Amino acid sequence: MPYKIEGKTAILKCTRCGYEVKIDRNKTRDYRIRFQVEANKRTVTSKAIEARRLGLTPEEREMLREYYEVFLESFQEEEGGEE
Repeated sequence: MPYKIEGKTAILKCTRCGYEVKIDRNKTRDYRIRFQVEANKRTVTSKAIEARRLGLTPEEREMLREYYEVFLESFQEEEGGEE
């Protein structure tokens, strides 16, 4: 699989064993997909991205805590009413 491009050189890396090989970018035509998987046989995947920190202010944290407490109270009332 293509891994890095450094100037006129591309680096291919095996996803299983980690073997790397440098090739001239002009020769990348030799490395092509040989077959296509039918759309109904493909596995859908997602790419994980780096999580960002939430920069909540103390006021926002307090508001969220209050909303959570109200939610828990109303949830307990609903659960108690069904019995």
